[in-house]
Amino acid sequence: MQDFYRPELKRELQSVQANIEKTVESSHDFIRSILQSHVQSGGKMLRPALVLLCSQLGEESDRDQAVNVASVLEMIHLASLAHDDIIDSAKTRRGVPTLFAQRGAKQAVLAGDYLLAKALALVSEEDRGETMNARVVSNALARLCESELEQDAAQGNFFISKPTYFRRIGGKTASLFALSCYAGASVGKLSDLERMVCHRIGYTMGMAFQIQDDILDYVGKKEQLGKQTGKDLKEGIPTLPLLLALESEMAMPQEERKLTHLLTKPLSKASVTKAVALVRSLGGVQKADSIAQSYKDRALRDIKTLGNQNIATQLTELFEKLAVRSG
Repeated sequence: MQDFYRPELKRELQSVQANIEKTVESSHDFIRSILQSHVQSGGKMLRPALVLLCSQLGEESDRDQAVNVASVLEMIHLASLAHDDIIDSAKTRRGVPTLFAQRGAKQAVLAGDYLLAKALALVSEEDRGETMNARVVSNALARLCESELEQDAAQGNFFISKPTYFRRIGGKTASLFALSCYAGASVGKLSDLERMVCHRIGYTMGMAFQIQDDILDYVGKKEQLGKQTGKDLKEGIPTLPLLLALESEMAMPQEERKLTHLLTKPLSKASVTKAVALVRSLGGVQKADSIAQSYKDRALRDIKTLGNQNIATQLTELFEKLAVRSG
């Protein structure tokens, strides 16, 4: 978080972090011992940053309320990470042992559930009809769960359609970005139209972010990613670079479709390496990057329509940093 945000935003994000740590501190000793390292794991806090920035777009904004709403979004994100690590059997995240690695699946899933419950308790405190209500949060959570369930149920099926892929990442990533921007705009008491513009900014930003993350699985380095390239392939998860590479291969004679042939058999370490190389050579990465750029352009066009030039500039700066991030 250190070099990612301007000083005034960083101070409010520190208040969000303190809020979350206070929630954990007030828990039972055993729960506190499980969750302390997880909530202090040092992510970029993108979702609360979006809440805080969008909350300043209006002429009036309750900063305490903005911090509380931002805390809700970060707690939901932290809960989803705890659950994701169980699903993926992930031992580390950003080089730090996961809850799953430290405590096992049972305690990790319950710890994630606990964070969700605490987040929803905060939602009920902030439920003032127009700012952030349980129905809006529940809908975003339902989309996230639907997408994860669909992805898990279809694990190993690499031959999905692009609309299926976009629906999945829309649910598991873009929905929370969209909710963050919308909730912030609601705190700032923006008009319904302005709130929907903020929602759209968050959604398109989230789509670009996830596509870029999926690209990194084919071109990133282990030190940057905290994992080997080809991890999604190894876990049976089709992402956009792969789908676009397969699409390119469809124009070739059947006997030349090396990637398609590889994916019809169980993947060994060697075949994952070959598949990664084929995705690159078939232009999957380049084409996926072009689609990520189109989402980015849509978000930036909407950002330019925002009335507050200072906040619009900060949102643009944040998006530019995300677009060139290396993991």
